[in-house]
Amino acid sequence: MAALLAAGAAASIVWTVYYYLVFTNERKSAHEKLNEWMYQGVEKTSWSDSLSDKIDGTNWAKKIRPKLERASLDLKPSEYGSILFLGVVILFIGLHLVAGIKSVWLSAIISLVVVPVGSNLFLRSRQHIYAQRMDSQLSEVCRLLSSAASAGLSIPQGLRLVVQEMPAPVKIELGRVVREIELGRDLEGALNDLLERIHTQDMKVFINALIIQRRAGGDLAKVMSQMAATMEERKIIHQTIKAVTSQARTSAYALPIISLLIAFMLSKMIDGFYDLFTSLPGMIILALFVGLQVLGVVLVRKFSNIRV
Repeated sequence: MAALLAAGAAASIVWTVYYYLVFTNERKSAHEKLNEWMYQGVEKTSWSDSLSDKIDGTNWAKKIRPKLERASLDLKPSEYGSILFLGVVILFIGLHLVAGIKSVWLSAIISLVVVPVGSNLFLRSRQHIYAQRMDSQLSEVCRLLSSAASAGLSIPQGLRLVVQEMPAPVKIELGRVVREIELGRDLEGALNDLLERIHTQDMKVFINALIIQRRAGGDLAKVMSQMAATMEERKIIHQTIKAVTSQARTSAYALPIISLLIAFMLSKMIDGFYDLFTSLPGMIILALFVGLQVLGVVLVRKFSNIRV
């Protein structure tokens, strides 16, 4: 009898737990369906997305966004800002813990100065490289436009042919021009915007030639053919100058790096080496060092930048 009562009690407990779980699951499913119906069409955003949207709406983001576009970086201002913040933190830890700079304020000041300056140099370098890649493809663009004009195509049709045949970055930039023209914008406005994004001498000559031919007419095929030959000659001259001045440019970039390595080695050999830079004479010496290094790099770049 006792065994039957115990078995009945166990069965009752099992069934009670089973029905409780079934009821809980059904109630949870009903709540989920109700929430889906109530919040239908409302996009759920996390706190990180909200913070990213706020950063993207700041004045700093509006200033940095064109620079990122000209540098061909597919990043939002908030994403680039998070990379800069991470760079400041890593550099601060490296200076304070690895390099042995005891002053927290000095490490923080160096990090807050070096990272933004390095960011500007990086973006300018990316923009320069991107513009050089565009210039290197312009001669082939002129040849294609010359062939298109000989076949009786208009300038927009020739640009569409260039977009189909050429690789990036010409495909990307001229593709944007073609899309703007297809949406109803005039050719001159689209080309002038391209010149604002990539402002180089070759690009200026190329765009001005297209605009003049658009306004005044003429033998576009002949003009583009002659321009292609001229750009090829300029490219050869630029490569020759770059090869001749490569040693001077390499020395200008190597000297600051060597100086920093020597300073790091001295800090490991001499105790309290960085304490000098916390005093007024040390700060003056550091400022003179940085100023002379920057002046040397600027002068070498100025002398080696021979315009053709």
